[in-house]
Amino acid sequence: MVQPGPTILLIGLGHLGSVLLELMARQEWIGRIVACSRNRQRGEARCNLARLGGMAQGFSPDIEYLQLDLADRERCAETVRRLDPDLVLGTATMQTWWLPELLPDDAAQRLKRARFGMWLPCHLAPTLALMEALAEAEYAGPVLTAPFPDVVNCVLDRIELAPTCGVGNLDEIVPKIRLGAAQRLEVPVETIQVQLVAHHALESAAFSGAAMPIPYFLRILQDGRDVTPEINTDQLLFTPYPLPGGPAIAYLTSGSTLRLVEAVLKETVTLLHAPAPGGLPGGYPVMAGSGKVAPTAIEGLSLEEAIAINERSHPFDGIERIAEDGTAVFVGETVETLRTELGYDCERLEPHAAERRGNELIARFREYAARHGVDLEPFV
Repeated sequence: MVQPGPTILLIGLGHLGSVLLELMARQEWIGRIVACSRNRQRGEARCNLARLGGMAQGFSPDIEYLQLDLADRERCAETVRRLDPDLVLGTATMQTWWLPELLPDDAAQRLKRARFGMWLPCHLAPTLALMEALAEAEYAGPVLTAPFPDVVNCVLDRIELAPTCGVGNLDEIVPKIRLGAAQRLEVPVETIQVQLVAHHALESAAFSGAAMPIPYFLRILQDGRDVTPEINTDQLLFTPYPLPGGPAIAYLTSGSTLRLVEAVLKETVTLLHAPAPGGLPGGYPVMAGSGKVAPTAIEGLSLEEAIAINERSHPFDGIERIAEDGTAVFVGETVETLRTELGYDCERLEPHAAERRGNELIARFREYAARHGVDLEPFV
C-alpha cells in the first residue's frame, strides 16, 4: 500500500508564499497542502491558480484554502490540532521587504542607511504569533519560517519559541559561489561543494558586488578536496551577479525553501545550508532529516566560532545585539536614520512590542512614501 504524502500547512500567501504554493503544486511527493491567509478572496484565487497550474503541467495537487488570522491565537491553535500537519511553513509578514525599492532613488538611498534590521518588528510580530499558537496547540512537528530568520528566530530563541529553522538567505548565495568556483577551476559545477557560515547581511553585498567587511567563513571543495587556497574567496563572493529587484527574488528563495522542506521530511539526512537552525543567529551548513535541522561540524571551525561570526554580523543589518530576554538593540545609525526620515523613534524592541511598533513603523513609512509621490496601496 502506497503511503500518503506529507501534509504541509503554509501560513501566508503574499509574494513569497504564493510562489512557494505554485512550486509545491508541482511536486508529486507532497500529499496535501493547506494554505492560509487573512484575505479570503486573494487566498482562494491563489489556491485556484496553483491547483489549475499544477494540473495543466500534469500533476494532481491536493490544495485546500483556509482563512486564518494569526492574531486569533486560539483559532490558529485549534486549526493546527485538527490538521496535525507534518510540517508548518510560515511566510507571513506585516509588510513585504521590497516596498522601499519603489521610492525615488534619493529617498530610497537615505532610508537604506537604516539597514534591513529597521523592519524587524514587521517580520517578528507574525512569526511570534505563529509560534505562540503552535505552543498552545502543543505542536511538536518541524516549523520553518521565512521572515528575516537570522534575527527573528534568534529573538524567539531567547523566549523559548524558536522555530526549527529559517529558510533562504545564505543558501541563496551558495549556488552563486558554486557556479563561480566551477568556472574559475574549469570543472563541472556538480563537483563543487561549499561550506559557508554567513549572515543575512552578506546576501545583498554578495550579489551587488559591494564588498563590505561583513564576517563570514567559506570553504570550497572539489570532489571533497579543499580548493579554497586556489580561489580568492573575497573576489569570488563579491563579484557582481545582478538579479532583478522586487518580488522576482521569491523564485530563488522558494527553490531553496522547497529543497529544505523535502529534506526535513525525509528519514535520511541531507546536507545543505539554512539560516537560524534552532534559533542560532545567521546561517550555517546544516544536516536536515527526520523533522530536524542542526548545524554540521566544520573542520577547523567550532560551532562557538561560527556563532560568533554571525553575532558580529548583526550590526551590518542594523542590530547592535540581542539581549538575553530577546530585546533587540538597534545600532545608532539605524535609530537616527529612522528618526530623521520617518519620525520614528525606536532604540530597542522587546518581542511582545513588535506588533504595536510594526504598525507604527508601517504607518510612518506609508506617509513617507506618499510625501515622495509613491502610492503603496496596490502593493499591500
